[in-house]
Amino acid sequence: MESLSANIFSRQNQGIESTDVFKESQSAYFSLILAFNERCGMLKKQETVDFNPVMESLQKIIAIIRKDDRMLLGLANAPYSYVMHHAGASISEMIVVTGVNIMIYSLKISLEFGVADNHLGYIGIAGLCNNIGLLDSENLDSQEKMENLRKTEEYELSAKKYVKKIKIDDFHTESIEFLNTLAKSDKNILSKTSLQESMYQYAIIIHLCSEFVKLTHKGSFGEVMTPIDAMKKIRGEMNSYFNQDIIKLFFNKLSIYPLGSFVKLSSGDTAKIIGINENFIMRPVIAIVLDTDGREKIPPMRVNLREKPNIYIKHAVINEELTERFISFY
Repeated sequence: MESLSANIFSRQNQGIESTDVFKESQSAYFSLILAFNERCGMLKKQETVDFNPVMESLQKIIAIIRKDDRMLLGLANAPYSYVMHHAGASISEMIVVTGVNIMIYSLKISLEFGVADNHLGYIGIAGLCNNIGLLDSENLDSQEKMENLRKTEEYELSAKKYVKKIKIDDFHTESIEFLNTLAKSDKNILSKTSLQESMYQYAIIIHLCSEFVKLTHKGSFGEVMTPIDAMKKIRGEMNSYFNQDIIKLFFNKLSIYPLGSFVKLSSGDTAKIIGINENFIMRPVIAIVLDTDGREKIPPMRVNLREKPNIYIKHAVINEELTERFISFY
C-alpha cells in the first residue's frame, strides 16, 4: 500500500514539475523572441548593441533543454501564426522567429552530440543570427527573393556588418561571423577543407537545422513542407557527403515527425507527437487528441506506435488551433 501511494505521489510530483518546466519554457522562449526582436531594431540604428540580455536568455534556454526540452521543441515546431499571436508585438518571422527556432534545434543536437559547454553560446548566437543579413531587406515580398538574396555577396556583407555591432562580454563575435558564413550553404561547408573538425561540425548542425526550419514552417509567403517531406529532402541532398554521425543523430533526435507536431492516423484520429522512439523514427509515441469525427478525446489517449503495428501515420497536420489547445500536453 505504501509503495502504491509512493508511486502515485511520485507521478503527481512529476506532473507538477513538468507543468513548472513547461511554464518556464514558454516564458524563456517568448522572452528571447522579444529580446532578440528589440536588439534587431537597435542593430539598424546603433553602431554597437549590447547583446548580454540575449545571451542571458540563451543560457536559460540551454538549462531548460538539459532539464526537459519537450515544450521548447514544441514551440520551435509551432506555426508562425501561433508564435506571432502570443508574442504580443510585431515580430520579424524570417529573422527573429526563424532564428530562435534554429537556435533551439541547433542547441538540442549540439547537446546530444556532446559539444563542449563553452562552445554552446557560440552555436546558439550563430543559429539565432542565421538570417541577420536580411535586416536590410525585410520588405522583400517573396521567400524566393529572400533565399536568392542569401546567396549573394550583398547578403554576406550585410550579415558581417550587423554581427560586428554585437557586443557580449567575454565573447568573440568573429567566430559568429565565421560560422554564419560557413553555415549559409552546404557548398561553403564543403569548400572549407582546412577547418578544425569542431567548427565543421557546428556549421553542419546549424545548416541542417536552418534547412529543417525553413522547409517545415509557413511564413507570410511560401508553402509549407511536411516534416517527413522535409527530412526526405534534407537526407537526399546532404546524406551522401555530410558527417554520417551528425546526420543519424539529427534524424533520431528530431525525428521525421517532430516532438509537439500533429498527425493524422490511419484510423482517422488526430494525434500529437509526445515522444520519440530512437531508431524507429516512423513509430513515435503519440497522444490521440481528436477522434475520427473531430471530437476531443478526454483525456487524450497515449499510444506507443512501436507497440501498435496496425496503426500508422498518414500525414502531418499543421493547425494553429490544435497547437493552442494542446501545447502543454505531453
